Amino acid sequence: MTAGALLLAGAGAAGADDAPDGPVRGVPQTVALGSEPASVAVSPDGRTAYVSVKDGMNGVKLKAVDTRSGAVTATVTLTTGYGADAGPVAVSPDGSRVYVLFGAMSLLPLSTLGAVDTATGTVVSTALAPDQPRPDGTSPGGLSTLTVSPDGSRVYVTQDGPSPWHQPVQPGARVLEFSPQQQAFTAAVTVPGRSLWSVVTRPDGADTYVSTDEGLDHLDTGAEPPAVAGTVAAPGTRTALALAPDGTRVYGVSSTGTGYTVDPAADTVTATTDLGITPAQTLHDPSVSPDGTRLYIACLDSSSSTGKARILSLDTSTNTPVPAEAVTGLNWVTALAVGPDAHTLYIADGDLRIVGI
Repeated sequence: MTAGALLLAGAGAAGADDAPDGPVRGVPQTVALGSEPASVAVSPDGRTAYVSVKDGMNGVKLKAVDTRSGAVTATVTLTTGYGADAGPVAVSPDGSRVYVLFGAMSLLPLSTLGAVDTATGTVVSTALAPDQPRPDGTSPGGLSTLTVSPDGSRVYVTQDGPSPWHQPVQPGARVLEFSPQQQAFTAAVTVPGRSLWSVVTRPDGADTYVSTDEGLDHLDTGAEPPAVAGTVAAPGTRTALALAPDGTRVYGVSSTGTGYTVDPAADTVTATTDLGITPAQTLHDPSVSPDGTRLYIACLDSSSSTGKARILSLDTSTNTPVPAEAVTGLNWVTALAVGPDAHTLYIADGDLRIVGI
């Protein structure tokens, strides 16, 4: 992996060292989206970046961006109307589907899972979050994040606990199992906690980890229905998760600056790291490079009027920063993804920044 990741804009070179049959590099540039981006994910071949956007009066859309030319090649409308909210995006392992969470209006949380056929650019299904056991006077919890199983046969979606009007969320958070074949939610497992922050599934498809406001839980998703298999004694709460490509490590990043590594074979924390941020800074969207050597993390600084955001790079073998690979000069970051080529970052910051590393 080359050093010196800087914010780049312009034509760039078209990935001359791409493997003939491997994923392509994105060309460093800035792609204007004309909408507010919420999340970004990249196709397995690296040729297309999918960005969910909140399009003002026009609802929520999914935009497909050619990572070589920077052209928006397709725009798919998921819902229309003022104030609709855009959420996280995930691509199926074969690249045939993109899954997006979105809401109907700004007063409601993310409430719907949409599936888009990438070949036709059409919405093939929408599934409203199912109701959940809840006290009188509360509404079903909103959806927060998602992940696709390694074989593409299931999508796991997190649902917060019931929500009273203008009151804290109640206990009863769940992980929902969605079947693309049946185009419906088929199972739910309640986990300790009120709010869910992140979810990842190991390559075996049988082990899923979800972070909550109370900690880190291990789910047996090889069982039908899925069940809680245990709780990991991890530091901090409300952490974002990332998974090593081979599934041998789970990385947790607290918004307040603590990082940790979990060995899923034993469900034990093997390392912790102080990521060295100030109280005015927050961390989110950890992303592991496909070769497993780097962990990239978005960092926001609310105390700065310029250069409010940057991307940190950590060497996963030593859990230490790699300053030469930091991306700086960003005003904001709403989402971060690493391309499958391991040399391209995709950063949503109002536009889509394609950055070479």
